[in-house]
Amino acid sequence: MSPLLALAFERPAWLVLALCAALPWFLPRRLRDRVQGALRSLAVLALALALAGPWSLTGGARAHRVVIVDRSASVSEAALGRLDARVAALRRAMPSGDRVVLLELGAPREDGPAAAFDARRFVPPATGLGLALQLAAMEVPRGAPGSVVLASDGRSPDPAWSEAVTALVERGIPVEVLPLAARDGTRLVGVRLEDCVRPGLTTRLEAEVEARDARVALVLEGPGGELGRSAPAVVRGRRTLTLDFEPPAPGFHDLVLRLEASGGEPPRADAGARRLCLAVQEPLSVLYLGGRVRDGAKTLAGVLGQGFAVDSPGTGGDGFALAGHDLVMLDDLPEAELPRELQAGIADAVAERGLGLVMSGGQASFGPGGWSRSPLEKLLPVELVQKEEKKDPSTALAIIIDTSGSMSGNRIVLAKEVARLALRRLLPHDKVGIVEFYGTKRWAAPLQSAANSIAIQRALNRLDAGGGTILYPAVEEAYFGLRNVQTRYKHILILTDGGVETGDYETLLRRISQENICVSTVLVGPGRHSEFLVELADWGRGRYYHAPDRFNLCEILLKQPSSSRLPAWRPGAHQCESRGGRGFWGSVDPEALPPLEGYVETRPRPGALDLLRTRGDGHPVLSTWSYGLGRVTALTTEPVGPATTSWRAADGYGAFLGRILAKSADGRRFPFAVELERRADRLLLRARRLAGTAVPRARLLGAGDEATPLPLVERAPGLWVGSRPLGLAAAAHVVVDTDAPADGSYRAALPAATDAWPEAQVATGQGLDLVALATLSGGAVLPAEPAADYRPRTGGGSRPVAVVRLEPLFCLLALLCFVAELAWRRRPSRSMEDLVG
Repeated sequence: MSPLLALAFERPAWLVLALCAALPWFLPRRLRDRVQGALRSLAVLALALALAGPWSLTGGARAHRVVIVDRSASVSEAALGRLDARVAALRRAMPSGDRVVLLELGAPREDGPAAAFDARRFVPPATGLGLALQLAAMEVPRGAPGSVVLASDGRSPDPAWSEAVTALVERGIPVEVLPLAARDGTRLVGVRLEDCVRPGLTTRLEAEVEARDARVALVLEGPGGELGRSAPAVVRGRRTLTLDFEPPAPGFHDLVLRLEASGGEPPRADAGARRLCLAVQEPLSVLYLGGRVRDGAKTLAGVLGQGFAVDSPGTGGDGFALAGHDLVMLDDLPEAELPRELQAGIADAVAERGLGLVMSGGQASFGPGGWSRSPLEKLLPVELVQKEEKKDPSTALAIIIDTSGSMSGNRIVLAKEVARLALRRLLPHDKVGIVEFYGTKRWAAPLQSAANSIAIQRALNRLDAGGGTILYPAVEEAYFGLRNVQTRYKHILILTDGGVETGDYETLLRRISQENICVSTVLVGPGRHSEFLVELADWGRGRYYHAPDRFNLCEILLKQPSSSRLPAWRPGAHQCESRGGRGFWGSVDPEALPPLEGYVETRPRPGALDLLRTRGDGHPVLSTWSYGLGRVTALTTEPVGPATTSWRAADGYGAFLGRILAKSADGRRFPFAVELERRADRLLLRARRLAGTAVPRARLLGAGDEATPLPLVERAPGLWVGSRPLGLAAAAHVVVDTDAPADGSYRAALPAATDAWPEAQVATGQGLDLVALATLSGGAVLPAEPAADYRPRTGGGSRPVAVVRLEPLFCLLALLCFVAELAWRRRPSRSMEDLVG
């Protein structure tokens, strides 16, 4: 045996007992026999060293080899039947002087070739090939030569084999692989659930299924019976199947997902079913502020179901609080009924604390509700449209033009220009006529539609000056002509140079004005102010104008156009089309709803997600966007009002509306992102702060909901970590909350290792690549049948070593010292020998 290369202790704390080696010299009394004291001290010292578990590395001629045998559920029956003979042949091919350890992955067996090995180890199947390779590396001491033989199908529930493979490659230990055939047939190979599951909200489960050619359906069962069933689908190879279900009440629930297959190979019990641990959160808290719809909160709660807690405290008064609510819903509420300070508080909570906001409603919401210039208007993902209709009322105009001799020359030209300017102000629905007076009166153009512009212009062009000035009959003629016309405004326009006869104009014009006919006058040509024309305009409740030359023509005001707001509410049957992806809608199909019976017309803002709009007009019915930390959604119809009567009668409306509210409340999440992880036999919890300044607290629930605190330590700013032992067969139910009650709590679940990592449900192609492992480590791929010239490879070191445990040696030394001290103490004294002699 070579000298010691190293000395170490497994339990070094026991070395403290070596201090007791000095006690025999002083207790119970001082010894005078030095030999007896030395033997007692040596016995105590040897016992302390034995309890410390000493071991050493010594030089030797043996190599260290490990054979890993995979007997897990994923290996086929045929491969397992020939495995023992193949392992025995491998053992016989290894040098007799080498130390060979058998590592069995799976349930322990009494039979088999274990007797031919120097040691035997067992690895639980739930831990996978990663732990088996790590233990194999530990069986080969550093600096010693060795090798690993892996007989496996490569499928492992735990893919954490990278560290073990890296350690073997770095040390130069070759891994020779013996590929085993894996089980096939119909089986589950993956399950995915949504992160945050709430009661009453439709939740989608996705499962990866592998089958050769089978018709497969998913069935989800809970403690109370079947929760959901998917439609059967034909699976050839790998396919993703979906199942929609409504989770049970808040809490932790043990569920079973199983396959029902017809045709092909039926699924085995360990491959066609998986146990799931479902953590269901508390219902979403909705603050409902309604207006026009009576009992809106009660109706909304009935539509949504148990997934939402609807609270409707009113809109005013003391005690109004947003804390503790996940979502605020303003339904058919006019802006005047919600105080501005409350609006500002909602806007701040949405931007800073992630509160969700949904505005919905009809004739008392959005633009019709007066929200155009409110503090919440800028938060909405839609622009509030309030169209205005310009009203240009109809007018009947009678133009009286003086064509007497005094109007000759430039005056008649100016009169025609002023008349043309007046005609330009008329619209096709107006009426116009031209009366000329030149000693008598006549209709140059009878009253007719202003759309006949060509005929009217021709009549105007034919006018020429000549004759006397007699105005009174012309005014009467225009008056009689306008009396029979049905228009909103009636106007008489007199164009003259002011040189007219006298008469009882005041009586005539006052009678005309009493019948809502306006009379205006225009003084044409240069000259002084005409007091007569001013009086005519005053009696006729019109205006007086002066057109001295072609550069100073007057604009005649005949009517005052007005405008009025058009109603933004669009009644009638409106079919909607979906624009959003499946990420927002999940399992809900919004296009399956019947036509909508009314909505408020709006426009989507740039950057908003237009999820639902009317077909044809393209007006948004459902738009959403992120605002600060929260999400704001606009539903431009009445969710519980008359406009959605057809929707509420259809199947799936509750899931449709619940999906909208749930997605709008996404920003108001628990202030920590919670992750659970299993590391060997320990539970690891990480809580990363998303917002606020709260400190997390965690409890681990046991049987009967008995809570055990799980201490958390802040390892980095905003990151808390906690850990405690957890058996492989135990599931973890964890509740995390904060010191602020308004934050609520979060439930997280981690299934047992045997439930989370079923060996038989590892997908094809996701296992350990055995050929790549052999190539990377310098090993080889062994044939299925033993080869006569097989010689195991060796690597990892050039200095053979052996591990020698010194604990038995020191125990024997302590026993010998104790016997020697006892014999020395009982020996005959010298004085007695002299007396006998």
